[in-house]
Amino acid sequence: MEFFTVLVLTYALNGHFIESKTVFPSQRACGDALPDYYDPIYKFDKESMGQCIVTDTVSKSIRPKMRPTND
Repeated sequence: MEFFTVLVLTYALNGHFIESKTVFPSQRACGDALPDYYDPIYKFDKESMGQCIVTDTVSKSIRPKMRPTND
C-alpha cells in the first residue's frame, strides 16, 4: 500500500516564519520532488528545513482479484 505524504518546508523570510505543505501520493514521489522544492529555499535560508511526512491515509492499495468460480 502507498500512503499520502506531505512535503513540509519551513523557512524564514524577512524575519517571518513560513511553513509550506504540498501533498504527494507516495513517500517516493515526495522524496523525488524534495530537491526541486527545497534547493531554491536553501540558497537564501541556510537554516530552512524540508521533510516528507507520511500520513496514515491510503493513496493506493493493491486490490486482489476475485478467484473465478467453477460452476
